[in-house]
Amino acid sequence: MIRISKEFQGYNRNLGNKLFTYAFSRIIAETLGYKMEVPKNSLIQRKNDVINFPFGGINGIEIKNNEIWINDGFSLSNDIQEIIEKCKNKRVNIGGYHLRYELIKNHKDQIKKWYGSLISEQDGKNDVLIMLRDSRIDHTFKLPDEYYENILRNLEFDNLYVSYDHKERHETLLNKISKYNPILIDLPILELFKFNTSKKTIIAAQGTFSFWVCLLSNSEKIYWPITNIGPNRLDDVYVKLKVDDEERYKHINVNIKNE
Repeated sequence: MIRISKEFQGYNRNLGNKLFTYAFSRIIAETLGYKMEVPKNSLIQRKNDVINFPFGGINGIEIKNNEIWINDGFSLSNDIQEIIEKCKNKRVNIGGYHLRYELIKNHKDQIKKWYGSLISEQDGKNDVLIMLRDSRIDHTFKLPDEYYENILRNLEFDNLYVSYDHKERHETLLNKISKYNPILIDLPILELFKFNTSKKTIIAAQGTFSFWVCLLSNSEKIYWPITNIGPNRLDDVYVKLKVDDEERYKHINVNIKNE
């Protein structure tokens, strides 16, 4: 039996983080045929819009004793197959975030089926989407304007769409790209996620929301920032969002010297 801890409920643990924890937990549950429980009233938020996390538990084998706790340190020290092996015949409690692509990469086709309600078909248009992020808590999420400008300068496209969280924090960039007549997208969180997955080309932001939009999308080209500042920074062993096994990803070094 798999149980996700109650910390999962709070909307301060955002959609992207929850998608990692849920996928990691469900990989273990599905592989072992275990029941999986997700805390009731687990919430996600965009601006003032607070809703329930859209995915629930699954039925399966229940084990009531022989407990094991799986946290970020445990998953850092073991690969996913080792973790699954250590969870056999145990009541498994999942805490932490597990924000590392390597834990889910071999199961991503199955994950795309689980998360199918979040995905749109590519709309077939020659458009570009840029994703912006600047957290209220951690301003190192924000990427330099030049990251977006340099990529756009070398692309040919019909329309430019901009997905953002706090518009007022990106005024300098929005002014610089005004010549492209960008279309700003402001939707409820799940509608925004689904819309973003429909675009042919994505210029990603930092963070797990952007990670999941890109991974689940049917986009043909994805520009992904590699940084030494912010939540995706290279020296953070607990957060590894670089997708290294898909040709559609082009990794762009940002604020990195001697690379």
